[in-house]
Parts: sequence; C-alpha cells; structure tokens
Amino acid sequence: MSFELTGEIFSILMNIAGLMLCLFRYFEHARKAYVYAIAFLIGNLLSNYYWGVYMLVMHDYPNVSSMFAYFGWNLAYVVLVFMELCIRKEHGIRLFSPIALIPVPVNIAQLILYLQFGGIFNNIWQVFWTTAAACLALDTIIYYLRDRDEKKIFPYTSVVIFAYITIEYTAWTSSCFDWPSEFRDPYNYLSILDSLCFILIPLALTKLYGRDSNASGNYPNEHLMSLFKPLYSSIVAVCCFGGYFLAIWMRNTLGNGTGGTGDGDPYKIIAVMLFVVSVTLISFTMIIVLVVGSMQKTYEGEELKKAKFSAEKSNAIKSEFLANMSHEIRTPINAVLGMNEMILRESLEARDNPPESSDLIKKKFSELCFYSGNIDSAGKNLLSIINDILDLSRIEAGKLEIVNASYQLSSVLNDVSNMIIFKAKDKGLEFEVEVDENLPETLCGDEVRVRQVITNLLNNAVKYTEKGKVVLAVSEERSRSETDPDLTSLVISVKDTGIGIKEEDKARLFKKFERFDTERNSSIEGTGLGLSITASLVKMMGGTISVESQYGLGSVFTAVIPQEIVSDKPLGDFRKRFEQSLNSMKTKKEPFRANDALILVVDDTQINLLVVKGLLKNIGIKIDTARSGTEAIRLATLNHYDIIFIDQRMPGMDGTTTMNHIKTDAGGVNADTPFICITADAISGARERYIAEGFDDYLSKPIESARLEKTLETYLPKDKIDYAGD
Repeated sequence: MSFELTGEIFSILMNIAGLMLCLFRYFEHARKAYVYAIAFLIGNLLSNYYWGVYMLVMHDYPNVSSMFAYFGWNLAYVVLVFMELCIRKEHGIRLFSPIALIPVPVNIAQLILYLQFGGIFNNIWQVFWTTAAACLALDTIIYYLRDRDEKKIFPYTSVVIFAYITIEYTAWTSSCFDWPSEFRDPYNYLSILDSLCFILIPLALTKLYGRDSNASGNYPNEHLMSLFKPLYSSIVAVCCFGGYFLAIWMRNTLGNGTGGTGDGDPYKIIAVMLFVVSVTLISFTMIIVLVVGSMQKTYEGEELKKAKFSAEKSNAIKSEFLANMSHEIRTPINAVLGMNEMILRESLEARDNPPESSDLIKKKFSELCFYSGNIDSAGKNLLSIINDILDLSRIEAGKLEIVNASYQLSSVLNDVSNMIIFKAKDKGLEFEVEVDENLPETLCGDEVRVRQVITNLLNNAVKYTEKGKVVLAVSEERSRSETDPDLTSLVISVKDTGIGIKEEDKARLFKKFERFDTERNSSIEGTGLGLSITASLVKMMGGTISVESQYGLGSVFTAVIPQEIVSDKPLGDFRKRFEQSLNSMKTKKEPFRANDALILVVDDTQINLLVVKGLLKNIGIKIDTARSGTEAIRLATLNHYDIIFIDQRMPGMDGTTTMNHIKTDAGGVNADTPFICITADAISGARERYIAEGFDDYLSKPIESARLEKTLETYLPKDKIDYAGD
C-alpha cells in the first residue's frame, strides 16, 4: 500500500471520527455552530470516501473526479465561512481589522500558480470561500489578542479553521511541482495534518461551548438520543465496509467481463456507486440532524411555554402581593391618621370647653389614651410590615448576615412570651409555654434572629387561630453527651388549634408572596412574607423547618436551630419564672431623673426633635436642638454637652461630617463627649459601620423610649443620674 493511499485512508477515518464526535456533541448541545461543523465534515466525507475507497480498490485516481470529488470539497469551504460568521455573531464580534486581509494577496498568488489545475471556475470558487474563511478566522484571533480579558473565550475554532486553510493552500501549492517520490512529496504529509483538523473542529467547539449539555437528564428524549448513537455507528460501519466490499466485487466482475483491470469506461460505475454510498451515509446524517433539531425546537417550545406560564403566574402572585401590601400598609396608616384626628378633635374640644367634673375629665383622658393606644398598635404593625420587606430584600441580595454572640435563652423566651400572651388574650386564646428544664441557660448564636423566628411562628399561630390555644414548646433534639458536647439543637415547636393548612398548599407554604385560602382568610392581616423570611433565617442558621397540619384542626410548626453551648447551667422551671414575671408587671415608671444633665439633639426634621423631647420629658433632662450640622457646630462651641445625638442623613452636612467637625473644630469643648448616631438606616451591619466611623453608639428610627433611656443611663455621667428612691 502506497504512502499516499495510507494518507487517504487516514483522512477517511479522521473524517468519520470527527463527524460522529460532532454529531454526538450536537445531540447533547444543539447549537447552530455544530450544524455548520457537521455540514463541513459531510462535504469532506462526500469526496474523501468516494476518492479514497476508489483509490484503495482500483489503485488509481477516480475517472470522474471532477464531477464528484470537488462537489463535496467546494461545499465544505462555503460552510466554513458560515460557521465562522455564526461564532462571531454569538460573541458579538463586528469590527474587522485590516491586518486580517493578509490572506487575500497570498491566496491570489496561489490561484495564479494553481490555475492550470482543476479548472477556472473550480479554482476561483475555492479561492473565494477559503480566503473569506481565512480572513474571518484571522480577524477573530486578532480580536482576542488585541484586548484580552477574562471574559473573552480563546478562539479555539477560529485557530483550527485558519490552520486548516493554511495547510490546504500549502498542500495545493506543493502539488504544482513534480517530486521524485511520494515520500518526498509534501502534499502527502500535509494531507495527514489536514485530516487532523476534522477531529479538532468538534473538539474546539466542545471547548468553546463546554459540556453543560441536555444529556444530563434535562433533554426530553434522552433515551431516543442514546439509541441514535449505536444506530448511527452501525450505519456508518455498514456503509463504509459495504461500499468497499461492493466495489471489490464490482471490480472483479467488470474485470472478468473486460479481460483485465484498469481505469476504463466500465469502471465508472464503481465511482458512481461509491458516490451513492457517500450520499446515502450523508443523507442519513442529515435526517438525524433534522430530527434532533426538530425535537430540540419542540423541547424549547415546551420550555418556553412553561417559562411563560411561570412568569405569568409569578406576575400574578406579585400583583396580588402588591395589592395586598397596599391594603396592609394603608390599614395602619388609616388607623394612625384617623386616631390622630380623633385626638386632635377631643383635645381641641377639651381646650375650648373644659369638662366641669373630674369624672368627665377622666373619661376624656381615657378616650385619648384609647386613641393613642390604637396609634401605637397601628404604628408597630406598619413597622413590622416594613421590616419584613427590608428583611426579604436583604436576604435576596445576600446582605443579611448571621451574627453569633452569647445570650440568655430565658431572656429570649421571656420577651417573646410576654409579647404574645397579650395578643392571645385579646383574641380569647390560651397561651401555654412548655420548656425543657434541662436546656442550657447560656447559648451562642444570633439572638436577634432566633427571637425573630420564634416571634414570627407565634404571631402566625395567633393570627390564624380563632378559638382554643397556642402552645410554645422548646427542647433539645439530641443529648449533648454525643460527639461534640459544646453543640446542641434547639427544637422550637409552635402548636395551634387554628384553621390548618390544606395538603396541596404545604409545598408552597414557605415561598414568598404566597397566601392560601384567601376567601376564608381575607379578613386576616398579613403580607405573605413572614413564613418565607422565617424559613430563610432558619436555613441561614444551619437549621430546618417543617410543618404538620390538618385542615380545620390546627398546625404544628417545628424549627430546629443548631446553637453552641456557653454554659451547662440548666434553664430550670421556666413556666414558674414566666408566671412570676407576669405577676410582677406594673405600670411603667421613669427609671431615673437627670435634671443637671445637658444633651444636644441634631435632626433636620422638626417633628423628630419633638419626639425625642417628648420621650425624655419626664426624665427632666435639659435638651438643646439643632436643625443642621452648621447649627450644631455653633452650639457645640458654646456649650459642653453630656451626650450629642446626631441624625446621620441631613442635607448639606451629614451626621458623620458634623461629628468630625465638632470633635476637631469646636475648640475641643466636646472632643470627649459621647456621640450617638440616630438614623433610619436599620440594615444589618449598620451599627458596626457607624461605630467604625467614630460614633460611640447607634439608635435606629423609630426610636424606642426604652432604648433611648438605656442609652442615656449608659453614657451620662453617673453623678448626674438620680435613680427613683435614691
């Protein structure tokens, strides 16, 4: 077997291997570039098989090569251009560098040299398309090299295409000269290199697009695709070997009939037969490509319908959520404004027409207290809604962090129980607490989020329970004598005798914006965010949450939250301590007086200044106020203050800038004064950020009177605090 013939067989094998590899990749990842690559390999196979097998059987070149062989090769060169254009479009490459035109003069020179072979039309056709493909591939490579960054993908396919055309042109040029033997003819070696590109192209496309394929189980006809691979491999083997053996039989039969062998007219039928075999193989390949493409379009259409349905459902849920949110926000605002209007009316009436008897005065003040209580309740409800929205946005943005620290479990349970028991009593419900006495008293975890989880579950239980009781049970999931004695898991169960949850609604229970049984629950306030936020918080703390429910009979929500043990001291009888706490609750009194203390409050909003002054009225503290940073600096040069409260977000000069000016530019009068930041910025990490900027502490708006008093008690000089009874 000659070296040239060996190269032809190698070319056929590489062509078939590349085609099968490209086709199988197309099964997995139906991209248009793979279709062009398959068409390129089909065009080459159409000619290579016909040419190579004829040479193997007849030991001579085909006698009808000009009609059959060049058809497939010329088709392949056209496809290369469209494949490169497809890749450039996908990567947004539109500019064209003049340097990429270098192949034009080189190929024209080669055309003039090779014009004597293969015909004028054939040569011009090949030169035009190969030059276009070479220029586009070179420009893509230049585009990558000119401005390299991590986002750009290396142009593997363009490099292979450019190398393929360069080898082709070199091989054509070498064939224009006479060589002493086939082993000295560069064309034979270049043909082998050329054939390697057949398998490099599908490999380059795989590198370009990756292996994130539908074959992993997402493809709707994966089993059918798995059948195509052995079926196609079998067809390839039958066609290739069948055509070869059929050609040998025809050669022997025709040879016996003509009395010898050679490349005479009778043997044209062998060439035609081999071409028909090539067309058969190619036709079957095209059918498979069309079937897979059709299946992919069907699949994508179904996925598009699902995505559209999901998007429409999501939009409907969000629209319903926004409508519900509008209702939920407007309801407490209506209560605030309405009750405030009643307070104004009653106050004006009492001012203009003072009641004559003490009983009427008491009645009037009782009414004002009732209106004020409703405002307080509505305001807290509105704040809860806003906090839910902020928590959800922080969770979705990944900005909500779990901050672990040591805390007293009894304090958390006592606070949430005190809050819920009054809500339960208002609805005529019983509230029971069952806490394992052996629980550790001191734990390490995010106290705020643990408290929020318990509060959300209890609020939800009270909200959806009309009669009966709500039970909070807290225990441990496992014994602490196991592998890690410093870890335990809090098991928080909230049981109610409420309306329960339908079985079909359980799967959507912890999704945001979801509310169930809306007709039955239309009168129950809520945003549909509470359980979603609770589930997210539990997951962020490494825990789990589950629900058991019978529709119409009640539900049990159970959250398991891992916590670190700080102290082994047992919690003890929490029920008894809780009852003692309830019995000892009395009317709130001011904790101390500070008649000799002087503070400065800086805020650009007048009503905020009035709120602070009103909250501290009974403490007797002296208060100066400023509406801007400039005014605050002026006052700070004249007076020494025991504490300076500064609003962070003010026009002209913010709180941090004001504080720095007071510390450095106010004559040092208040250089050592504690500065407290007051701001509506209540996102996670705000306190740490403001302290890092130089503030001594942080209060979030709306200001809670208890926290404000605690801050004063912490930072005021001890000799200016007069405790009641001292």
